[in-house]
Amino acid sequence: MITVTEHPTAPVLTRFDKVIAMNPPSPTGYVSNKDSMGGFGQLFPVGATLFPPLDLVYFASYLVDRNISVVVQDCLGLELTKEELIQNLASDYGNEGDTAILLIVRTSAPTLDWDLSVCREIKAKIPKIEIGIYGPVVLHVIARIQKEEYIDYIIPTDPDEVVYELVTNHAKVEIFGLIYRSQNEWCRNVDRPLIKDLDSLPFPKWELFPFQKYQLPKSSTKSGLSDVFLPMLTSRGCPIGCNYCPYPVGQGLAWRHRSAENVVDEIEHLVKDLNVKYILFRDPIFSLNQNRVIKICQEIIDRGLQFEWRCETRVDCLTQDTLKMMAKSGCSGINFGIESADIQIQINVGRKPISQEQFVQMISTCRELGIKTFSFFIVGLPGDTVQSILRTIKFAIDLQPNWVQFTAASPFIGTKLRDWAIAQGFVTEDEYAYISSHEVAIGNENLSKEQIQSLLWFAKLIGNYLINRKGILKDDSRLDWFYKTMKVTADRASKQIAQILFVVGQTYFEKRFKSTT
Repeated sequence: MITVTEHPTAPVLTRFDKVIAMNPPSPTGYVSNKDSMGGFGQLFPVGATLFPPLDLVYFASYLVDRNISVVVQDCLGLELTKEELIQNLASDYGNEGDTAILLIVRTSAPTLDWDLSVCREIKAKIPKIEIGIYGPVVLHVIARIQKEEYIDYIIPTDPDEVVYELVTNHAKVEIFGLIYRSQNEWCRNVDRPLIKDLDSLPFPKWELFPFQKYQLPKSSTKSGLSDVFLPMLTSRGCPIGCNYCPYPVGQGLAWRHRSAENVVDEIEHLVKDLNVKYILFRDPIFSLNQNRVIKICQEIIDRGLQFEWRCETRVDCLTQDTLKMMAKSGCSGINFGIESADIQIQINVGRKPISQEQFVQMISTCRELGIKTFSFFIVGLPGDTVQSILRTIKFAIDLQPNWVQFTAASPFIGTKLRDWAIAQGFVTEDEYAYISSHEVAIGNENLSKEQIQSLLWFAKLIGNYLINRKGILKDDSRLDWFYKTMKVTADRASKQIAQILFVVGQTYFEKRFKSTT
């Protein structure tokens, strides 16, 4: 448990004596990553890296910056079980008489029911506590949450301003974006627009959180790299609006961004004050405005900031000149969403199409500049066939990015892909708790769910064991002769084996699923 109060000499009239911001414990047998998939979240097996929900950090920091005392319970970083959390809360707040306590809970699509069960048990132990819940999924499951009598507030938008006004004694009926109980009835106020001026937000106050516990994905690590890592968010929203993507659902289609100076001010704080050595930018499309990226890079260079960083973007939002500046300022990796090698499949899902030649050129340029590439592919999109999926797998082998990830098309609630899946009868309207995109949730008009599962398994076999090699001999920074020789040998052998395995698999799948090719 971490409590931070800033500017204690500036009193604030409050409705609550204590405010708790909580990321609940992960469901039994899983590690919850609520920041992934545009904040809709995914569940991973125990042992997965610990990654904080950035919006919870921003939310807690917003309150502290406005002189509200906040207790943070990031059960992920603190590695608390449900039983330990409830015991701690009951011990700390169960005997505080008339103390007014507000608990704000961050939920996600796959953890919603679990998180609600945690809230139920907390309320049973501390009946006086008032509980609010938020997260990108909340807007789409309001009716589900309203069934639970122990929930007092529902926040279907950015929680920062809403909770601040609730805490500082604004009339509930006047708080835009708040849904609340009044005499056992739910009242819904006017919606609140998303925050536009991102420069006005305070920098995340990581001292509120056990940030030393957060971990880099394996694809970002290398020998000798410090474990001191933190994520950053320099823009929100995505105007592309691909049908399968939850980012524009949670963050909106409008692209909202911070100024280059504001971004680098935060970087300087992380590097100099918190000794951060690696930053992962979590923007949906980091380089949507390349002029801004160049300004950020130049500012990093001018201030002499030494750190490595990684981002995610589209290949058609980069030029060679931009890449050179990125590499010069410390960029060591870029995530690219390729999704499908087939132009028509890209068009089917509302994606601005990118040719194979464009991907090849950009990956090649990154390789020349020493920037590692991580390419994402999706199996089972609308229109996908055995042949189109096999072409995508082959393209991943030939492209030779440093890392790949194959996932299944997942009908996340709020996306157009979900609307399509409902219309096709692949899912029902009340489904929302998909564990992750690593598990097949639907078939498509050409392939059954089981057929897509088989093809995804094949893609992952090649991706995880031959392209990624489970991280073995993947460190490009190692300069010793023996390691470099072994790595070059492993790269060549892996590609050759992948090509042979692909031919075998192609023959097998085309024969097995002959009627769907």
